[in-house]
Amino acid sequence: MTEHRRRRRARLAALAATGLLAGSVLAGCSGDDEPGPAPASSSAAPSEEAAPLTTKASLGTVTGKLPPAARRSLRADVGAAVDAWIDGAYGGDYPRTDFDGAFTSFTAGARQRAEADRRLMTNSGVGDSVDAVELTARRVRVDALARGGRAAAATAHVHVGLRLTGTDGEVRRDRVVGSLFLTRERGGWKVFGYDVKRGRV
Repeated sequence: MTEHRRRRRARLAALAATGLLAGSVLAGCSGDDEPGPAPASSSAAPSEEAAPLTTKASLGTVTGKLPPAARRSLRADVGAAVDAWIDGAYGGDYPRTDFDGAFTSFTAGARQRAEADRRLMTNSGVGDSVDAVELTARRVRVDALARGGRAAAATAHVHVGLRLTGTDGEVRRDRVVGSLFLTRERGGWKVFGYDVKRGRV
């Protein structure tokens, strides 16, 4: 077994042991299971002057001891890694077909798998047929495993709401929910696995 595989299995074992790892790792779901009720939102067209929606990040369960300052850093740093995916995958100007920057916060292995799941993990399936995409919800709850006063692994539970206006003027709403599994790599947090669903609401 290679050193890379030993490290990856060790990370997965740590997450599984603490209950942080749920569902299949590095696996995407198409959304056959209907998502729960969508959050209420206004049907009015968004104002062009409206400020972009920012991510609401919160800290969930932390297994192990983690000082307050480290907790704040964990929430901010994991939130930034998730934001890099959300912005690259679902934000931006439309119509567009280029989503190459969506997985900059993913490890090489996870990036390769996510590229194969582009229709789920980005707007590539609809990017050339919509005039605008508004992010109506972006929430992240971070669970973590701490060792020696430092976060060693994290799971980001993600909720993203999308309002898509087609080139024909038709409006539809999608929701992307699931979990991203992260580890520290080269001084930053990287997504090494995911369990994500997308569906209309």
